[in-house]
Amino acid sequence: MVAAQDSADSHGGGGPPGARTRPYIGVLFRCCHVYARIYLNRAGTAYTGHCPKCAARVSVKARPGGSKSRFWIAE
Repeated sequence: MVAAQDSADSHGGGGPPGARTRPYIGVLFRCCHVYARIYLNRAGTAYTGHCPKCAARVSVKARPGGSKSRFWIAE
């Protein structure tokens, strides 16, 4: 289960102005108490990734006008 945490952070960021970045959301994996970024898939339909320690999979659907939250918790 994924629960929203509020944040106003932007997609990508941190790079030089005008640089193309891949959209991502930040996820805290409660299973192992670690944070990871999960990226938008090639089809642009979902953010998918896994816990870097135990490989638990997570997928969050991407929809037009979806949530403004950039950080989530996977339980």
